[in-house]
Amino acid sequence: MPTQLKPEAADLREPEARSALRSGARTGSTQTGLSNVIPPTRTDAPDSIIGGTLVRRGDFPDCCAVGDEHQYYCSGTLIAPNVVVTAGHCCEATRVFLRGNNVDHSDDDAEVINVKKVTDESGFERLLDFRHPDPKVDLRLLILERNSTVPPRRIAQESDLEGVEEVMLVGFGTIDLAGTMGYGTKRQVTVPIETLDCTEPEIADQRGCREDYEIVAGHRGLLRDTCRGDSGGPLYIEGEDGSYLLLGATSRGAWGSDKCCGDGGIYVRVDKFLDWIQSAPGAEF
Repeated sequence: MPTQLKPEAADLREPEARSALRSGARTGSTQTGLSNVIPPTRTDAPDSIIGGTLVRRGDFPDCCAVGDEHQYYCSGTLIAPNVVVTAGHCCEATRVFLRGNNVDHSDDDAEVINVKKVTDESGFERLLDFRHPDPKVDLRLLILERNSTVPPRRIAQESDLEGVEEVMLVGFGTIDLAGTMGYGTKRQVTVPIETLDCTEPEIADQRGCREDYEIVAGHRGLLRDTCRGDSGGPLYIEGEDGSYLLLGATSRGAWGSDKCCGDGGIYVRVDKFLDWIQSAPGAEF
């Protein structure tokens, strides 16, 4: 993993650590019951993120849970009828859970769609699953086997950013500071922006973000954040008409914390990679 990551964060988000989901292994001093995720949350009640709330039925249907045939372990966002963007380290995903708010409860509105499989000339079957070619860019695209009935989320543009001071974070992640419990229910929380592009040298050095294309949202001691299982999920900004636009995808926890979650997270600017996104084989924009 890139050297900018804290050692413990790098271990937790390493794609090869995927097997720890089932083994319950520990990486460093942090339990990795959900190894493919990160950003934050202390709880006053088992159904709440600090400062946040459960998502109301019907809100943010484009925010989905991402997983394999056994379980879900990340989050993502529908950005085209058959395209979900998630975190690069959320590997081996074979399906997404859209519209519904709880992966463990029956929901008539929920929509589960498999990631599309194709067979190449040699007869090898593979998933239409594309990680960004630069390993430092923590983004992955999942091409679905059919179009979703959920309206895709529009991606924000640079012109939408004027005056933005806070963002909405949504995901299915864990709800305690250690990132060990509560995955599977869609929640939301509003947090302040620390930087929209990590061009301030002092922020890059202190928080571990990458210049030009990463956001830092939240801050030390805020205790409003994303956490394990929120990886790949949306960071929204509010547009002029009151609708939400997708700006970022949850990547990892920011430097400067002595706990897994709660002191701010780092998010990849989806709008910075539109050419790559729109050129994905099989995508229907």
